Amino acid sequence: MASFIQKGHLEFLSENQKAKLSKHFMTASITLMPHELAVLLGIEYPHALAVLAELEAEGVCEMKLLIYHNCEPEVPAGAIPFGIGFPDLPWICPHCEQSVENEDELSFDFIAYFNQAIEFV
Repeated sequence: MASFIQKGHLEFLSENQKAKLSKHFMTASITLMPHELAVLLGIEYPHALAVLAELEAEGVCEMKLLIYHNCEPEVPAGAIPFGIGFPDLPWICPHCEQSVENEDELSFDFIAYFNQAIEFV
């Protein structure tokens, strides 16, 4: 189990929230989206995204930017590593094989992949 020592970047987390995180991450090989983390901890979405970004920066997880197209708005059409930025346009949707010329046809979310158990200390 990896220990994650908060270095001041996540000072908004209470001891109770850190305990919830440790309990949630007791098993390896899980995925977590920011909105799921926000609900789990009772925090706002931007804070949940900050927690996941910090964990990704520390090498504890791998984050991806999920790409959704209007043709199937509930199913990710692609994923790229966090920090790369948005996909270049035109972008070909693998679902409908249409060329996307306008970013307004796309929506985005994040997902974090955890391959090891984590304890927040």
